[in-house]
Amino acid sequence: MEVREVTHLLDDVGEGTAFVVIRGRTFDNLKDVPEAIRRGAVLLITPERLPYDVPQMVVEDTRRAALELADRVYPWRRIRLVGITGTNGKTTTSFLIRGALRELGYPPALIGTVVWDDLHSEREAKLTTPEAFYVRRILGRAARKGAKFGVMEVSSIGLVQGRVEGLEFEVGVLTNIGWDHIDYHGSFEEYVRAKTLLFRVSRKALINADDPHADTFLSSATGEVFTYGKEGEDFRFRIVSESLSGVEVEVNGYRVRSPLPGSFNAYNLTAAFSTLVLLGFPEKDVAEALGKAEGPPGRMQRVFSGPFHVFVDYAHTPDAIDRVLRVLRPHARRLIVVFGAGGNRDRGKRPMMAEAVERWADVAVLTSDNPRWEEPERIIEDVASGFKRLVPLRITDRREAIARALKMAGEGDAVVILGKGHERYQEIKGNRYPFDDSEVVREVLGL
Repeated sequence: MEVREVTHLLDDVGEGTAFVVIRGRTFDNLKDVPEAIRRGAVLLITPERLPYDVPQMVVEDTRRAALELADRVYPWRRIRLVGITGTNGKTTTSFLIRGALRELGYPPALIGTVVWDDLHSEREAKLTTPEAFYVRRILGRAARKGAKFGVMEVSSIGLVQGRVEGLEFEVGVLTNIGWDHIDYHGSFEEYVRAKTLLFRVSRKALINADDPHADTFLSSATGEVFTYGKEGEDFRFRIVSESLSGVEVEVNGYRVRSPLPGSFNAYNLTAAFSTLVLLGFPEKDVAEALGKAEGPPGRMQRVFSGPFHVFVDYAHTPDAIDRVLRVLRPHARRLIVVFGAGGNRDRGKRPMMAEAVERWADVAVLTSDNPRWEEPERIIEDVASGFKRLVPLRITDRREAIARALKMAGEGDAVVILGKGHERYQEIKGNRYPFDDSEVVREVLGL
């Protein structure tokens, strides 16, 4: 018996696959076992003996067994790994690094919120940071294709759950720290502590010097330490120009132009520039490559520009909303914001999201995000409690809310649709229904 692949996802299964049975509270793939065998699974890693005529490894902790097997099956250690953590900017920074590495002739593996790319195929991500054995699968399959580098978003939850166990990062990057996942971690202090774990397993730590929590991360690093930012000691940038058409920055004397608008994207560009230099690439080559790199879908994605502009962004935390709207405010006659909050998640941030919108918006359209198992009206009520000045339009149906916002947009306005970004579904009562903010915009505008 030769095991060539390890997975817990049915779509991955082919000849020579070890299929990992996971029975958790939110994920249970036991029902997939018969089909996995039909597709070519040669080994089951299972918590209980199953009535199938196929070799089985019966263990209490199937994740741990899968991790040990993946270490033997995949040549993932050939990969020089970049890990990016922070509240906002992880995805954009990872896409910029990936795009630049492609331009430089080194297409990397990519693991993050939007996609998992092992250079065999690119698929929609299930989690920002997948299971530890699955991380090895992605990196190892990319290594088989000749990849030298991997770029990985590392979430706070992934860090405390051990999903990067055993990995060593060539460069660990901190983008920034804001308010998120407090419902999981229990406190903001625990959230920050979780983020610092990345820098205990990074040979080089690259820290945003302008973030108020920079000192905490600098002191937690066990490898070489570098800083970037407007006040960065190693990589200092200044904004040369900024508009809805993009931003141009100068980093250590080299200029980088990107179609991504916003001062926060100046930080993302600088983080990407710094990371690539720390990986050993010449600054001149890095600047040229970054100028050709594209950002991710759903991150300040320009869907329409005409009499008015329409942007779609994933911002779903108070800090992220503030960053996006702060950037667009000076360039718009009126700022029309469509947003909501996810269900069964941190209720404490909901009124804070409204406060961030009210700080910059002229019109707020409050709607559903992914209500999950909560009633949308209750979520909307929680968010609305944060408004003091604006009276938001409350339109539960997200498609109708987007259509209303577009209908009221006039010359010079900017419509910003927040919260779902790249997502192509809306999660309601345990079901995922097709829904893509950017596609809805195109349909309504007849594009």
